[in-house]
Amino acid sequence: MDTAGTSGRFFGRDEDDARRWAAAALALSLGSFVLFSAVKALDYPTVHLLLWWEGYAVLLTALVGVQSYSNGGLVTSWLLAFGAVVGVVANYGGLGLTGGAPTLPELAGLALVAGSAGAATVGTVGFALGATVRRLVG
Repeated sequence: MDTAGTSGRFFGRDEDDARRWAAAALALSLGSFVLFSAVKALDYPTVHLLLWWEGYAVLLTALVGVQSYSNGGLVTSWLLAFGAVVGVVANYGGLGLTGGAPTLPELAGLALVAGSAGAATVGTVGFALGATVRRLVG
């Protein structure tokens, strides 16, 4: 079994790039938390559509696609999507709309579940798009 090839498929062709993208995932998680904190603190002002839920998902898919095109790591793609979604949910993004706000342990569990779902959907779709473009172009 070709372990170097398998590792490259999962984490990316370049180890240094994979580390940089992992740091970007952490920054993205913090950035999404801050963005939605600001939106909440400003009493939900009219935000440009590209920064709201649907636009956020499209931009995130594009970012994951860029990562996949440049380095090609599936796990790294999942990590980017996971970090971004956890950052949103940790700020109660989309939670407590019809009932009370969740407790802190419930919020942590919801963030992990939502992050995993985001990784599986947005991360995989973005990876597939980026890998397809890379194969077509190169």
